[in-house]
Amino acid sequence: MDFTPQKQQLEEQFKAMYELAEQTDASFLGAVKAQEVKQKKGLDNLEKRLLQAQKRKLKDHVLRMTEIQNELFPNKSLQERNVNFSELYLELGEDLVPMLLDTLKPLQQEFTIVKM
Repeated sequence: MDFTPQKQQLEEQFKAMYELAEQTDASFLGAVKAQEVKQKKGLDNLEKRLLQAQKRKLKDHVLRMTEIQNELFPNKSLQERNVNFSELYLELGEDLVPMLLDTLKPLQQEFTIVKM
């Protein structure tokens, strides 16, 4: 979150207000300055709150992606390095081999997710 353009726009508006206050009554310069400080402080606070909210939101996304990665790559390695073929064969039976033959394309260099 970067409010630099909004801050620049606010400064330009206050420059115009300073000029108007000088032309009208110079005693209003203090009031314009006080309002400028108040507006800038409010903008800074809003920027900080939005940044914190963005960090919370991204933290949730990172956690979800990490969970998916851990599911697909247990112990940060390929699943076939952790799960033995015999475990799947015991669980799924004789249907496993024909399903793998129909699904997998070993010459393509890409990951394939097989739902069982």
